[in-house]
Amino acid sequence: MRGEAVRRSLDLTNWEAANREIQSWEIYGEEANPRIGEAFERFIAQGVANGLSIETTKKQRLLQKEMVAYFDVLPIRSISTDDLAKFRESWKLSSITARKKIERLRSFFKFCIGRKWIEDNPASALRVPKETSVEKKPYEKAELEKIAWAIPLFPDKGIYRESNKARIGAFVAVLRWTGLRIRDVVQLKKSQVEGERIVLRTHKNQRPVKLILHPDVKMGLESVKNPGDYFFWSGLGNPKSCVGDWQRTFRRLSKLAGVHIHAHRWRHTFATDLLSKGVPVSEVAAILGNSPRIIEKHYSQWIQARQDAVEKAIKATWA
Repeated sequence: MRGEAVRRSLDLTNWEAANREIQSWEIYGEEANPRIGEAFERFIAQGVANGLSIETTKKQRLLQKEMVAYFDVLPIRSISTDDLAKFRESWKLSSITARKKIERLRSFFKFCIGRKWIEDNPASALRVPKETSVEKKPYEKAELEKIAWAIPLFPDKGIYRESNKARIGAFVAVLRWTGLRIRDVVQLKKSQVEGERIVLRTHKNQRPVKLILHPDVKMGLESVKNPGDYFFWSGLGNPKSCVGDWQRTFRRLSKLAGVHIHAHRWRHTFATDLLSKGVPVSEVAAILGNSPRIIEKHYSQWIQARQDAVEKAIKATWA
C-alpha cells in the first residue's frame, strides 16, 4: 500500500470486500474508514449522550447486530445502495416496521456523512413501503356500557386479587377522561395529581399536559391503594413490561365485555368528543400533547359535523 508491504489480517472472508477495503485505505486512509460495528457504536453513543430513550437505543442495537451479521465486517465506504437494497430485500416485516427501520438506516448514514466517513447516503435511494394505517375507531356508547358492565365481573386473581376491579375501573376512567396514552397512565405518579388536575409531561414527546379531573377519575384514583409513588406501577423494572401486563388485562376484559378493547381507542374517543363539542383543533392538540397536524390526521375524520359540512359543500357544486 503506497509502495509499502503490509502484512495484516483483514478479518474478512470475501476477496472482493478485502480489495475494496484496501482501495479505500489508499484513497482515504484507515482512520476515515471505520467498519460497520465501530461506526454504529459511535452513532449509538451519540444518541445516548443526547438522551435517546432506552427503547430507541435497543432498536438501534438490533439494527447494528443485523447489519454486522449481513455485511460481515465491511468498512462503511464499501457499502453501496445496491448492497443496502439486498439487505432490505431480506426483511420479512410489516410495512410500518420496514418504514421505521429504513428511517434508522438513513439516520445512521447521515451521521456517517457528518463524520466525513462517506460523501453520500446510500440509504436515501431505498424505497419506503406504502403506509397502511389501521383505523382505531372511537368507542360507541353501547361499547362503553358493555365495558363498564364487564369490569365488576373481572376475576379476583393475580397479585392484586380483590383489588383488581378497583384498579381496572380507575385505569379505564383515566384513559377515558384524559386521553392519555397507556404508558403515561402506567407511569402516572401520585405527585402529578395536583388538587383537581393532572399535570405531567408525556413520555412520547415530552409535551406538557394539564388536565382537569373528571369525577370518575378522582374517585377511581382515590380507590387505588398502591404502595409507592405510582398509581398503577410498582416502580420496579421496566415500565414497558407493566404496559404489557395492562394490555393482557384488557384482552381478558375484552372477552368478558364482547368488545374489541384497545387502550388507544379511549384516546380517539376523548379527542372526538372534544372536537364534536366545537373545541378547536389547536386546543385539542394542546390537551392531548400532540401537534394540530396529528390531530387533523388521526382524529377529526370521525366528527359528523365535519362530514356534514363536506357533504353540504359537495351538494353546493351541483347547483
